[in-house]
Amino acid sequence: MLFSSKPLLYLQLLDHSLRYLALDPKDHTVVDKDEIVFDTLIIQDGKITNVPLLEMRLDALVKEKKWKNAKAHLLLLNDFVTVREESVPSQLSPFEVKEYLSLHINQSIRLPFEHPKFDFEIIEKNNDQQKVVIIAYPGEYVRQYQDILQNVSLKPVVADIAALCFYRLADQQDLVKKNPDNHTLLLEWNPFDLSIMVFNKDVPKFNRHTRSARLADSWKLSQKGEWVWQNSETELEDMIEDQLNGLERFLDFYRYSVLDDKGSVTDIILTGHYPKLIDLKALLEERFSAIVHLLDLPETIGQHNGALYGLSLKEIKSTRKKDTKPVKDETGTETEKVKKGTKETAASKEEEVHA
Repeated sequence: MLFSSKPLLYLQLLDHSLRYLALDPKDHTVVDKDEIVFDTLIIQDGKITNVPLLEMRLDALVKEKKWKNAKAHLLLLNDFVTVREESVPSQLSPFEVKEYLSLHINQSIRLPFEHPKFDFEIIEKNNDQQKVVIIAYPGEYVRQYQDILQNVSLKPVVADIAALCFYRLADQQDLVKKNPDNHTLLLEWNPFDLSIMVFNKDVPKFNRHTRSARLADSWKLSQKGEWVWQNSETELEDMIEDQLNGLERFLDFYRYSVLDDKGSVTDIILTGHYPKLIDLKALLEERFSAIVHLLDLPETIGQHNGALYGLSLKEIKSTRKKDTKPVKDETGTETEKVKKGTKETAASKEEEVHA
């Protein structure tokens, strides 16, 4: 008797909608994708505010598609992603580094939230100390996502962040230069929020996320999942100018405060679900000296599903690379270390959500 395999599911929550991508587990072809648009907000200020509505619609989707017990991979919201560089004693093993960080987080290592889920990578080591980069997220929200997925009979497998998914795509497309002088800024430009993460030598160095309630009132999401500007073109141009000014301030901050005027952002990778990314690319090229790239995505996927597609590439990498070994620690975090020569990349990191 033949049994059909459950697809691999990739989910992204947005303020008014839920996007999903379903792939065949054997050949990773797209078998289904769509966006469920809600009449009311399900997320405010980066937090899920209408769990019953979300669970009801997601449960109906799982039953309609016969996806019970399918493996689900989820993108975490951008609002609370935190990147930190810290120094730890040089004699600590990787496992001991994890314990050290767990002990010192929110004591000598300050994060903007308590009880985080976090991952780390050792990026530099000498006789006195080793430098690590930490990517952290509020643990309570990770557990909330896990509970929602389990309540609708899905199996939560991985929670990842969009910036790493986009980086994975950019790296695959050879858009990332990894020499010390190159600093790549991943810019996720959405109708009313911007997310930034800067990478240098394969390592996330700095991130920032901004959300505008004023802009949120000026955009409307159609039932087809298309963002429509509600005001005049002049007002839209003014809004974009304000956002470009904010981006310019960030680039100056990164150049002068982070790099001490010894470098600057050399490349910008533009993505997101803003409806006119090509026009934005032209504005960025006109305004800044950095080289601006757009991710090359299949027409069947589209730019608005880029993060989900990048998340799916993680699954493909893990099934194809023989030198990939998952390392699990007692906190429930699984870090997949993919060696490129002798280097382990920050883009290979994602957090496994356990029952």
